[in-house]
Amino acid sequence: MPIFHLKPIVAMLEDPAWGASTHRKEVWVNAASEAEARGLATGRLEDGEANLPGVSSSPSPWMSSALVQAREVEAAPSGMSIPLNVVVAA
Repeated sequence: MPIFHLKPIVAMLEDPAWGASTHRKEVWVNAASEAEARGLATGRLEDGEANLPGVSSSPSPWMSSALVQAREVEAAPSGMSIPLNVVVAA
């Protein structure tokens, strides 16, 4: 399974969409595709309170290529184990 490195674009961290996330630092995800990696990051890192009724919510920043860079890497960083379908934060 490929490992994906998702890295927030620093210049975009003030975007309102980041209000939907509990994490604003890079992560690594073991997933079949970039879309799946972004989806797993969204599911694990979104702020549950941002999705309560009556609370205005934005789409997850983890799904946006304008807010988060994603690239497939050959291996996890040294000493890091990333099981399938797991998001590992920096």
